[in-house]
Amino acid sequence: MIRIRLIALLILGVGVVGMSGCSRRGVAAASGSTYKEDLSNVRPRYSYVEPAIEKEKAAERKEPVRKPSAKDDKPLYINKRLEAVLDTMYSQNKAIKYINGYRIQLYVGNTRGEAEAAKAYIYQMFPDLIPYVSYSQPTYRVKAGDFMYRADAEQYLDQIRQQYPSSVILADRVEIKKGLQIGATAEATKE
Repeated sequence: MIRIRLIALLILGVGVVGMSGCSRRGVAAASGSTYKEDLSNVRPRYSYVEPAIEKEKAAERKEPVRKPSAKDDKPLYINKRLEAVLDTMYSQNKAIKYINGYRIQLYVGNTRGEAEAAKAYIYQMFPDLIPYVSYSQPTYRVKAGDFMYRADAEQYLDQIRQQYPSSVILADRVEIKKGLQIGATAEATKE
């Protein structure tokens, strides 16, 4: 009973404090005085002049822009610099062979025969996917595909799960060229 009264008093106290903070009185209204000062003599003064618009001058300005002919075209220094920068970017991008992507892991186990069977299944059923068999003692892992996007891997995953229900999609480093080839074949099958 005492606890209930204490909780009720606490809630009442919090309510009173909360409601007093929501009052509409301002600081100036509380003191009863208002601030007044004339600042008109300090303000800058501007004079406005109406612009004169002449129709003849506006018509003269609308001449068509003359495009240079083929004789006037000269290679600019900017173009040479731009070509040099683009060439360096091309060579740097060409050196990148791997990207973060996805592969489908369809077999994990200790039996080499089953790993080879999974590899053969991928070769037969999905010739556009490349199977990868890795061995880390005592476990064989069979992964397939070089997918740049998870959505591409999910399309193949549904078909692979019919034979290997424990197959999953894993993040892995994939070759860009092979990933683009798989993406192109997936696009062709959609159409």
